[in-house]
Amino acid sequence: MSFIPTQFPVTMTDGTHEYQVFDVSAFGDAMFGLGHRVKEDVAKAAPAKRAK
Repeated sequence: MSFIPTQFPVTMTDGTHEYQVFDVSAFGDAMFGLGHRVKEDVAKAAPAKRAK
């Protein structure tokens, strides 16, 4: 599900590096043009690690 945030800046990630985008145009380029994700979405998608 795609969304466009209403508050900026938003922290994005390419899987290795994190960076901030400051407006909807930069968000669209990062999300739809480059395939990057919002940092919080990546954390939700990662499986939780269990402590032994």
